[in-house]
Amino acid sequence: MTYAPNWDWQDGDALPGILFVCGALLIGSLVGPTPTRAQTPDDAEEPSLIQRYQRARQRALARRHLQQKGRLPVHLPVQLPTPTDSLRPAPSTQAESTEPEPSFPLHDVRPVRRLERNWFREKFADTEWAFLGETSHYAFLDTARTPSLRARLQTAFGDPTQTLVDTPLEMPPDKKAQFEYWFVVNDSIPVQVTDASGPRDRGLITAVERSYRSQLQALRDALLAPLRHAERTPYVDYYYDEQRERWYRAGFDGQSFFLKQIPRTNVAPGQRAFLDTTQTSESSLPSDENSP
Repeated sequence: MTYAPNWDWQDGDALPGILFVCGALLIGSLVGPTPTRAQTPDDAEEPSLIQRYQRARQRALARRHLQQKGRLPVHLPVQLPTPTDSLRPAPSTQAESTEPEPSFPLHDVRPVRRLERNWFREKFADTEWAFLGETSHYAFLDTARTPSLRARLQTAFGDPTQTLVDTPLEMPPDKKAQFEYWFVVNDSIPVQVTDASGPRDRGLITAVERSYRSQLQALRDALLAPLRHAERTPYVDYYYDEQRERWYRAGFDGQSFFLKQIPRTNVAPGQRAFLDTTQTSESSLPSDENSP
């Protein structure tokens, strides 16, 4: 056997390396060439060997520092000086529910009584009315239940000027109000206050002479301002439900609101309902004016 010059086959250190290279070449020839793969973003983000070493060294130094020096002390947060005990805006000095004072000047308010209806109609026969129902401000007069407002109207102004049975009864009644309060404000301004849609509704409808249309809400708020703090006085009205085609007694007996169905024969034109407190608990309405 012939040997290459200057190479000792008995050299034990070189033999393992030669065998490894030969094995790698043999495996490569059997497997075939490795396809070239494009570099992906994941490959680009992988840290290099030096970066991994640096991170490992930093962690080791941090652990050694904690072992020698201990952890840093924990301090309580420093309280910054503020006008209040919170960084939130300070609450208003006035309650948010406080409504602005009515701006319409009231010099005189005259409620029109039942027997004065013809006088009112003749005096204001040519009046063109402007109406105000529920407003977008959601004030007390918009959100309170109509039965509660009716009880407060009874306290502030007495009996209504007109009710459902004070006019000729049609069969069925054609969209007539359950109750109406008429006023003459400042000696010359006609005003009407009525329910919107009976005892199941909220708020009131206010009407005034058309020339005061721009001041209608201010006039309403000033005229009906006493209702907010008025007590609730017992009352009873007749009410006709157009959808159910049924007659009811609707009112307040001093403890709860009620809505009691009655026969049509119990209703007579010109005869207002009278309050019977012994039969008013059968069908009660919510007592809270702001309840659903």
